[in-house]
Amino acid sequence: MKLSINAARPHATGRFVDTIIGACAVFGLIVGLAATPAHAADAVRAMPASDFIDSLAVNTHVNYTDGAYVNVHNIADDLNWLGIRHVRDIVPNGSPPFDNYVYLARRGVKFNFLVRTNIDESIAQAVALNTAVPGSVAAIEGFNEIDNFPVTYNGLKGAAAGLASQRDIYSRVQTTPALAGVRVYDVTGYDPKGVDTRTSSADYSNTHVYPQNGEQPSYNANGDHWLPAALGSVKKFELPVVVTEFGYFSMPQSGWYMLGVDEPTQAKGVLNGYMDAAAAGVKRLFVYELLDQKPDPQNKNAEMHYGMFRNDNSPKVVAHTIRNLTTILNTNTPHRTKAAARDTLAYTLSGMPVSAYSLLLKKKDGRFVLALWNETPIWDRAKGTPLVSPPVPVQVGLGANARRVDVYDPMVSAEPLATHRNEGQISVDVPDHPILLEITPAGTPGT
Repeated sequence: MKLSINAARPHATGRFVDTIIGACAVFGLIVGLAATPAHAADAVRAMPASDFIDSLAVNTHVNYTDGAYVNVHNIADDLNWLGIRHVRDIVPNGSPPFDNYVYLARRGVKFNFLVRTNIDESIAQAVALNTAVPGSVAAIEGFNEIDNFPVTYNGLKGAAAGLASQRDIYSRVQTTPALAGVRVYDVTGYDPKGVDTRTSSADYSNTHVYPQNGEQPSYNANGDHWLPAALGSVKKFELPVVVTEFGYFSMPQSGWYMLGVDEPTQAKGVLNGYMDAAAAGVKRLFVYELLDQKPDPQNKNAEMHYGMFRNDNSPKVVAHTIRNLTTILNTNTPHRTKAAARDTLAYTLSGMPVSAYSLLLKKKDGRFVLALWNETPIWDRAKGTPLVSPPVPVQVGLGANARRVDVYDPMVSAEPLATHRNEGQISVDVPDHPILLEITPAGTPGT
């Protein structure tokens, strides 16, 4: 696993919503999940908060025998602290011990396994873990970034080898009883333009996205729509999509192309990426990566700074932010509300700029969470310093649908910053990252 940009630099200037709506039509997704502003009191279908949390994933390197990943207990504790259970890693090969993977699996970790060069051994290792801890292998993925790491297969080279091996991987997973229910993610690093179908090759299309120049994941005034462009490149395959690499490294830089940012900006980019992906119907987005692999005190190696946690296992701003997010979404009231069976909420949004988005979630207890965020510039690539744009005032109309609205900022705290009671319309300031409006439906007892 190594940094690569598989999505071509986009030139389209259309809104992210255009890409999302097209993807929703192709994938059979619920258009109500798209991050579109609501101008009328439309009933918007909510995504279950549990499904959103399940879409949060991260890359790990359990196979590394030096650096931060040696401590498998830290890996498990960090994932539990974040509220994330899905990881992407390469299949075991004997070093570190297989027991390390079993330990993580027993701690609730679900693996998406990349195959190694020997496909037979890779499938056998996946079978061994899924047998030792049933359900611990969620997916098998084809070779990683074959444009950067070329493979040979049955006398073939280049993209032809990667595509042929992917068909074999798919067939073997499908015909292996011990891997029943395990999904197959596509190989990465080939040009989708020259490929017509992924039938009998993958259950999920797969892409990598690394926003450039310290830019937002989805909206940039200069026309660089990184995530939408990547999703658009594979929508013709009419498969659900996973993004198996996405991220920002926390090593502030100036200039052009692949730029590092400071820790708060990294947190904003990752948080927005998770939200953008869920709004677009992406099944799972794997942030690169959980830990800074090795010390790099002189900031000479960008690869050592992608982690949510530093090399000493201390959490960066992004780790605190994701923990706050999952804590807010996992916190439920003791009793389900009368609206627990209702999956839609009618509301209006006024004042949303073209760069702003929304996503409606529903918690298990029946309360709704409306996420609002505005993808304004977050990094000055000429100076190598963060940019902060003024929040945008947005009017949220709820009519008689809400008894209480608690406002959260996961970059600040897991506690509400403001509370509104029995108000049909509230004004909120939407910053360059998501704020969360936890909406208690009208008719709910208590205060």
